[in-house]
Amino acid sequence: MMKYISLFVFLVLAAPSLGQQAGAPPAIYKPGPEIIAELDEAARNSSSAAGVSVTISPGITVRRRLSGVAQYAVLHPYSVEIYRILEGSGTLVTGGLLNLPLAESNSDDLMRTLNGVEGGLAREVKEGDILVLQPGTPHWFSSIDGDSITYMESRVRVTTAPIRYQ
Repeated sequence: MMKYISLFVFLVLAAPSLGQQAGAPPAIYKPGPEIIAELDEAARNSSSAAGVSVTISPGITVRRRLSGVAQYAVLHPYSVEIYRILEGSGTLVTGGLLNLPLAESNSDDLMRTLNGVEGGLAREVKEGDILVLQPGTPHWFSSIDGDSITYMESRVRVTTAPIRYQ
């Protein structure tokens, strides 16, 4: 009996330290200079209306939109997006309606047009600003100051029923 009690006490005391030997995985890490270098390289080879991006992890990207390129106005009917402006400035229009016709999309969570947004709120955004875009909210950089604007974009699918104001 004493042998079993001793074994029990040992297991209770040792279990936490045994479980921590493996530990949690480390954070996903990508150094800033590496992100900028990848964006610079992608921008040299692109004239996309969606800009260029570097994926940090699923749902987390750093995106650069170029001022000399027409900008898509988009909405995501299933996802919330959070933008944190890292560099540059411009005018971001949020709300309203996407101007038709819509462009083709290869995702059920993306509606887009090269024709901008009707209505909505135009807001000057700059480094340090944070915006939260609810599912179904049209958004569009109607102008970008200087060469580009760079922002971290976090997109999380939050609903199974699409939210569309179109």
